Amino acid sequence: MTNELNVYEKYAPGQLIDAKRMNDMQAKIKDDITNQTKKAIEEIKSVKSAENATFLGGKSIGELTQDILNAVFQELPKKTGYLQLYKQLKLDEEEVIKHNLRTFPLVDIYQLDYFRVVISEDGNKPYDEWVNFYLYHSSEKRIRLEKANGTTESIPIEPPTGNPYKIPFAELLESYKVKYTDNSSLGDLETEFWKALFADPNDRFDDDQYGHSPWWDRCCREEKTVGNLKDKGDWDDIWFQVRPRKTSNYTQLAIRPQEGNAPISPTAAPTQLEIVHFDFDTLGIKLIGEATYPNVPNPDEANNPPINLVDYLKTKGRDISKELKVLLLLKV
Repeated sequence: MTNELNVYEKYAPGQLIDAKRMNDMQAKIKDDITNQTKKAIEEIKSVKSAENATFLGGKSIGELTQDILNAVFQELPKKTGYLQLYKQLKLDEEEVIKHNLRTFPLVDIYQLDYFRVVISEDGNKPYDEWVNFYLYHSSEKRIRLEKANGTTESIPIEPPTGNPYKIPFAELLESYKVKYTDNSSLGDLETEFWKALFADPNDRFDDDQYGHSPWWDRCCREEKTVGNLKDKGDWDDIWFQVRPRKTSNYTQLAIRPQEGNAPISPTAAPTQLEIVHFDFDTLGIKLIGEATYPNVPNPDEANNPPINLVDYLKTKGRDISKELKVLLLLKV
């Protein structure tokens, strides 16, 4: 017969850790250490260094308690208490989300901006696309693209100034529990990653809203493995890009007029959203008006003024006016 492990606070798999229970657990840990130490001291009959009996391994009760709490706090960031969701909202269609958090969670929303990149797939000629998710290599801060008219353009993947949007690919694999070994091929690993990213409770995004760079495509054609990439120092140079954004108390009245090459003023984001809590386990989110998208530099006519992204993509056969991609953060 095995004995069930006694725990300070019992959590079910996937259950969130809230502040009150965490504080209670700290108090229980400290009381338990204190009580066990006192008991050990009382049972000592003859100890050569009895004056040091309040120390274990050369550490006091307070030091031992702090060591244990430090170890707990190192694990907490891995269980942040947030439920993170990527959702693709459609105009006037309510998205019902079963979060099972047993309360009304705080809801924070970020709009997923589109950004222009160079896509390469299946050995075909690279082309430019506006996406929400992108995989690339550190060597591709800018990618040259040959255009249909015979000219070439250098498309920035990371901004020349300011902080880039980039998350280590290896960290995402761990976060989404994608298993692999040094013998795993990069192509298979990418397939498993996209499957994990778009698995329930996240939404499945359309094929033209994510992709990878020419560097990635070359590695896939050469059937590079994780071990190959580690040996050449490339493994830690693979990045994932997504651009969540929101504004606070920002309206069209705050938009500054454009002068020369001044940065394009941001648009309010996200807008036209309604959120309701149905019960302690379910909420609804709906896009109740056409989404607001920013103006962007005209990719086809660089010398012309910026144009609205919705209008530009309509010329390419894509209509994003009646949809909005968002990142939801739910916290107890």
